[in-house]
Amino acid sequence: MEFPQQQKPAGDGKIIYPPGVKEITDKISNDEVVKRLKMVVKTYMDMDQDSEEEKQQYLGLALHLASEFFLRNPNKDVRLLVACCLADIFRIYAPEAPYTSHDKLKDIFLFITRQLKGLEDTKSPQFNRYFYLLENLAWVKSYNICFELEDCNEIFIQLFKTLFSVINNSHNQKVQMHMMDLMSSIIMEGDGVTQELLDTILINLIPAHKNLNKQAYDLAKTLLKRTVQTIETCIANFFNQVLVMGKSSVSDLSEHVFDLIQELFAIDPMLLTSVMPQLEFKLKSNDGEERLAVVRLLAKLFGAKDSELASQNRPLWQCFLGRFNDIHVPVRLECVKFASHCLMN
Repeated sequence: MEFPQQQKPAGDGKIIYPPGVKEITDKISNDEVVKRLKMVVKTYMDMDQDSEEEKQQYLGLALHLASEFFLRNPNKDVRLLVACCLADIFRIYAPEAPYTSHDKLKDIFLFITRQLKGLEDTKSPQFNRYFYLLENLAWVKSYNICFELEDCNEIFIQLFKTLFSVINNSHNQKVQMHMMDLMSSIIMEGDGVTQELLDTILINLIPAHKNLNKQAYDLAKTLLKRTVQTIETCIANFFNQVLVMGKSSVSDLSEHVFDLIQELFAIDPMLLTSVMPQLEFKLKSNDGEERLAVVRLLAKLFGAKDSELASQNRPLWQCFLGRFNDIHVPVRLECVKFASHCLMN
């Protein structure tokens, strides 16, 4: 999305409101602000990209709705209505945003992201509005505007954390689908996934988190499946940093690498295409305990139901078989356990 020269509001800076809507300022009560905003919401909701005259007419209002009075408003209903307006504004003015300041765009998207927390309560009388907000953002791919911003990662991390934290078993498939569309477009159409953003996805696969919120786990799982071609490189880089280079500081999830490999393998082995050679490297480690941990992991992967890992990665399989002669007794015992499992099953 481009950032055009700031257009002047119609009427030499005067804000034009829709018919029947009086001026919205800090001089009126919250109830009156809400009442007037509902009419503004309806106006923007009914507008489309071809409404050139209205777009120009209400440009001043679009800029006004992104002012501090609205973005920092303490009233929850006011914030929700403004977020809905802003989402429609991005839809109507696409592919050009009416906001030229990068700082303002960042404020707007962080503001919208905070409002998405309202999706958590499906029994709320306002839930339909929160759903409308999500649906609109997903359909328009509004967050992709943020690729133009230097610190877009901060916005994306907050968005992913928010969606993973609010999803629950009361959400229907439409909610899940829109969350998925929103996140997958950011991953697939961006220049790459940072480690911090990857962490917001992978943390949902760790057993402790997985058991806390199964819906977040399922969302992460489906997201990884959909974006496998794009995200596989980022996953490989993470495991390379931790397993090969020993840089555990790159992520708070470094201590969970083996749990993550097992989970990712179960989701889609393609996610680990570049990671398997790294495990072969770890099997040859001078540290007996490290070799033991890798043998335990690989025993689970080779022994998983319908696993084709042994036939698809012969070098890794041969290296694993070599551990039957390992000098470290616990490693040999683990190999025997694996052989016993194979014979029994």
